Amino acid sequence: MNIKPGDLVIATSGREKGKCFVVLSVENQFLYLCDGKNRKVSTPKKKKIKHTEYAGSTNSDVCEKLQNGITDKAIRKTLSQFKGNLTAESDIITGRF
Repeated sequence: MNIKPGDLVIATSGREKGKCFVVLSVENQFLYLCDGKNRKVSTPKKKKIKHTEYAGSTNSDVCEKLQNGITDKAIRKTLSQFKGNLTAESDIITGRF
């Protein structure tokens, strides 16, 4: 999978295993990730691509903000919306409405 800035990934190994992040940039085999809370935009997490799993893409608004400078608040909002969608989908699948 070709991961690009603005995509959402889930860490598959390490201390952050299972956590969702927004990709800030891609360099060779590394991704620079942030979640807006523990990993801020100013100090992103450097993680190998092979230690992540593609989870989806964000809307074009987030990608545009990445180019112009994005805030931690915008990252947190994006991740909470993504997690909310996952919860709603899993409730429908399991029969909990």
